[in-house]
Amino acid sequence: MQLNIVEPSNKRGLARQQKFLEVAENLFLTHGYANSSVNEIVRLAGGSLGTLYRIFGNKLGLFEAVFKRKSLEIFSEYSDGDYWHDDLEQSLFLFGKHLQSVALSTDGLAIYRLVITENNVDQQEIQRIFYKFGPEVAISMLSNYLKKHVDAGRITLFDERLAASQFLEMVKGPFIHRALFGETILDEELDCALEQAVKIFIKGCST
Repeated sequence: MQLNIVEPSNKRGLARQQKFLEVAENLFLTHGYANSSVNEIVRLAGGSLGTLYRIFGNKLGLFEAVFKRKSLEIFSEYSDGDYWHDDLEQSLFLFGKHLQSVALSTDGLAIYRLVITENNVDQQEIQRIFYKFGPEVAISMLSNYLKKHVDAGRITLFDERLAASQFLEMVKGPFIHRALFGETILDEELDCALEQAVKIFIKGCST
């Protein structure tokens, strides 16, 4: 299902939209999707229920707008082609470091819990939204970068998207469940996993 979000046409409307998004993000991450009501969001943000529905359509539309906004914050600097350069090792290290910090942050873990553990009527759509603006963005960015190296003859890969997914799992996968279960992940562990993932990846795809 594709949700349509109406962008406000004036400054006051934009300010109201941003306030809705800020309050909704805080409630979604703190209390989950099912336990966050649109009435409570309106009470805290101001405005009216009618305005919220006019802008976002419904609660799910509001969630999608929140997550899209969050995704833009996370990946904005990496959407610029100037970030990626010919040094494959450095680019992989920096991108992997960023993804570790995002996935294992308080907000990152809260989002993961919301997507994986909640059980509500919108859960399938929530998971679609999460994948579209989360993993899909990261995988696409990295696979596009890897393809340029493949096309230049610097590396060999069977499938760039699959390779991008595999690399991202190597740098964050070993720690997600431990963090969800309340374990403290040391910086030394993260750095070791990242450095080893980069070495394994480059060694495996070298021509």
